[in-house]
Amino acid sequence: MSKKVEDVINSVLRGEAQKNALELITHIQAKGKFPIKQHDEKDESGWNVDGLGFIVILGSADFPAPWTMWLGTDKLCENTTSSIGESVKEFAWSHVAPCGSCGGNCTPGTQATIFGKVFENTCQANLMFHNPNAEAIEVMKKIIDVRTDENNNS
Repeated sequence: MSKKVEDVINSVLRGEAQKNALELITHIQAKGKFPIKQHDEKDESGWNVDGLGFIVILGSADFPAPWTMWLGTDKLCENTTSSIGESVKEFAWSHVAPCGSCGGNCTPGTQATIFGKVFENTCQANLMFHNPNAEAIEVMKKIIDVRTDENNNS
């Protein structure tokens, strides 16, 4: 039986990591556009966020724990009416995820255009946020808002 992501966050994460993960999940769910489902019902550590990215929740000290979110952002901001500040763009660019040769059909990486800037050899989920703090969560929410706006305009 599939679990709810909030239940896993509450049982696995503690302190600021738990607070930040729950805040982001609440924001994603409020958009009503990106269903969150367990990647594998036998493994509650991986979560697909349809149309947005992937979350790993492990709770340990080793990367990608305690939690990490990858966001697919190729061609982000090409079909939106949202205004994006330079600080958001620079933050996103500083979190571009290089290809980790995971064995997916995208290996050895893809080309991505993120807020108008081209990056080579990125992960197919182009941005990676490892145990994001409250400031990072606020920027991630802005990026998710842009993706939501783009989905509404397409």
